[in-house]
Amino acid sequence: MNITRTIPRIAFCYRRFLCGQVLFRIVACAVLSVLFSSPRPAVAANTTVHMITNLGPIDIQLYDDQAPKTVVNFLRYAGRGDYHNSIIHRSIPGFAVQGGGYSYLLPITGSPFTLYAEVPSDPPVQNEFSHSNTLRTIAMAKLPGNPDSATNQWFINLADNGGPPNDLDSQNGGYTVFGNVIDTLLDPGMSVVNAIAAVPTYPPRATCILPPDPSPTCASITLQISLPQSTTVQFLDFPLINYSYDPTAPPAPLANNLVYVTSIPNVTATKTTTTGTTSAYAADLVVTFTSGGIIPASTSESWLQTFIPPPGKTVQFNDEVSRFTMTWPAGTSPTRVVTLYHGAATSVNGYYAYGPTASDPSPHWYDFSYDGTTGAEFVGNQILLHFVDGQRGDDDLAPDGSITHTGAPVLVTDIASVPTTSAGCSIAAAPSQMRGNGDWIVVAMFLAFVAVIRKRTRRIGRVGIAHRK
Repeated sequence: MNITRTIPRIAFCYRRFLCGQVLFRIVACAVLSVLFSSPRPAVAANTTVHMITNLGPIDIQLYDDQAPKTVVNFLRYAGRGDYHNSIIHRSIPGFAVQGGGYSYLLPITGSPFTLYAEVPSDPPVQNEFSHSNTLRTIAMAKLPGNPDSATNQWFINLADNGGPPNDLDSQNGGYTVFGNVIDTLLDPGMSVVNAIAAVPTYPPRATCILPPDPSPTCASITLQISLPQSTTVQFLDFPLINYSYDPTAPPAPLANNLVYVTSIPNVTATKTTTTGTTSAYAADLVVTFTSGGIIPASTSESWLQTFIPPPGKTVQFNDEVSRFTMTWPAGTSPTRVVTLYHGAATSVNGYYAYGPTASDPSPHWYDFSYDGTTGAEFVGNQILLHFVDGQRGDDDLAPDGSITHTGAPVLVTDIASVPTTSAGCSIAAAPSQMRGNGDWIVVAMFLAFVAVIRKRTRRIGRVGIAHRK
């Protein structure tokens, strides 16, 4: 609803039908209540991640709205660094490249061997299939016969695999697509994906005999898994660079043979110690998170003891206080937006930051609601944190090419409702994130307009009474 279009309609109602003063004020209050009880329309762009591989960068646009649970699941792995040095362990040209399940550890000094580890998995995420497995899309891998079994492994489609012969859209509940590779002239992500698909795979499929059961009989490359326990895993279609293959005794590949993800720098995550939930933070593609984590409980508790809630409100901090630092290339915009995917099961409707402000240089708590330039804005399942380097929200208040921020989402509730009368109303309790500076200017003009109408009506009423005499 547009307040600037609603005001004339109220005035027309008043003048056309001669509404009484009390009735008019009630109608005006009702309109204002509707306007300020609904969130202000906001547009949140889909999150993008900057996946750096040893063969080049791949930028991926995520489908926040179509597969929100799957997107958050992926961002939590990425933000914790679980995908750092994770290997592409499966590549089938014309079908897909797959990763996310295993990573390599730096070899011990003087040792020719590379140690491998399984990427630790979170609980499975609910299947959210809605988008076809077309060329360039990224989707979650899962166990056969279990639609809700996806955890850490993902794959990028090298063809339109939704229909025959692969039928990824119909089998096993459909494989959840949660994003697509950005492929433009300036950002040719599929060039890197195709380069990965062109790497020779081992053991060569020609040496394998595929029986009716799903386990192939062939010479398999064996990797030594160091975590969580010493075991071996067999891989088929394993892409390896400059690898000397011996079918009788395949040597263990070394780090320089691998295709792997080095990092996803524009995502970070924090895992709380009390609730065990993980919140993910994603920024634009050029941003690098250099740090991120939970403030120690003892420190955050001492800070919270200084917190004074606003009058008539209770403020509940659901999780520990988080802090992150991000940097970006010199010469680029000082304005940044970080998307926070809050991990707690309890809802939040506010956000408080801790640090200095221009009016108070000592660290303190302050409401970080969006003021049109900086602050937290709530859009769907996301919290958009708006920053300007050196301004409110940046802990050092210095325009130095980096932003360090400390804060936490909160649940704000009224202690008691604001008393009203039959001929008046109050909008003081409207959530602060819904009140933009422009809206309040319009409201002030509207209230002034109401006063003029009331004054004019009283004068007309007095004239009418005298005429009837």
